[in-house]
Amino acid sequence: MKRAPHGMRRFTMRRDFDVSGVSGTGIVLEGVHFSTGVVVIHWLTPPPRGSISVFDDFEQFLAIHVRPHPDNRTVLVFEDGQEIVCEAPGAVAVHPPVEAPVSP
Repeated sequence: MKRAPHGMRRFTMRRDFDVSGVSGTGIVLEGVHFSTGVVVIHWLTPPPRGSISVFDDFEQFLAIHVRPHPDNRTVLVFEDGQEIVCEAPGAVAVHPPVEAPVSP
């Protein structure tokens, strides 16, 4: 049995605005989405250490920290270049990774 068929994916979360005044703007957290579905995030605020949270799956993380705050213009950026963008109430767009140019 393969325990990590897809491996883990690292990501960061950037907020262009901070309506609540709690997390700040710019890159506010770093996270890992494990192959089991579990998501672990590390808030970068308040300094120097922030806090760590664990979610059962990615949807639970989005439902708590992304979708309820559309005015923050949140962007999740994965290490492969894929982006998840939340810019309007209930709207979350997934952009495919940017392909690297092919060298001749």
